[in-house]
Amino acid sequence: MFSVKKGKNMIKIGICDDDLRAAGETQQYLDELGKKYGYRLEMDVYASGEELIREYQEGAGFDLIYLDIEMKQMDGIETAKWIREHHHHVILIYISSYDTYLKQLFEVEPFRFLQKPVGKEEFASVFLKAMARIEEQKESYFRFQSGRNMMNLLCRDILYLESAGRKIIVHTRNRTYEYYDKLDHAQEMLEEKRFVRIHKAYLVNMDNVEAFQYERLSLKDGTILSISEKNRPRVRSIFWDYCRGEESHG
Repeated sequence: MFSVKKGKNMIKIGICDDDLRAAGETQQYLDELGKKYGYRLEMDVYASGEELIREYQEGAGFDLIYLDIEMKQMDGIETAKWIREHHHHVILIYISSYDTYLKQLFEVEPFRFLQKPVGKEEFASVFLKAMARIEEQKESYFRFQSGRNMMNLLCRDILYLESAGRKIIVHTRNRTYEYYDKLDHAQEMLEEKRFVRIHKAYLVNMDNVEAFQYERLSLKDGTILSISEKNRPRVRSIFWDYCRGEESHG
């Protein structure tokens, strides 16, 4: 695996193809399009589905993945099935010489299928449509840098964020993530997405609150968190406003 990084506020792209010449061509097309349209792209190239999945298991996250279908050992369809089970939001684009797998592709909901050899015009058209979809999705995601990985989590999957010294611990339905930052900064990013500061150490996703009491609340996974005394009147008001809003939409 090797990387090409270009600045900040990046779009994370994975390219998975055991034909390194084809992977290099995809990377070159993306580099040209990023420069032409002003996108900052971070591209990681993988020679196998297993390599891509290992990167995911180590905490990597992607906005967009270009996948070949026919690869040694784990093919592109099996790779995509694993990705969909663990990271449903990512946009998948297949680039392959084989169009006999179209029925199987529906199971993993690819964004587009490009047949090799791919013309630059068609590649650019699909890329721009994928960028538009990623921009739409950003409203629903929380992005943060964890080590060398840019994480991209669905807000609805986040239970709460916890301040622990100089770190923030992000608690989700399936696991936890850690990164260095202040909870005040995360609060600024998430307040408009129905996250509420209930304590100096806790920022809670109201969509995942199971039950509320004046001194504490419980989350859908059974976690119970204390509400600090000074925050109790404000949190109670926010909670009841939230409940009334949910009723009006129900």
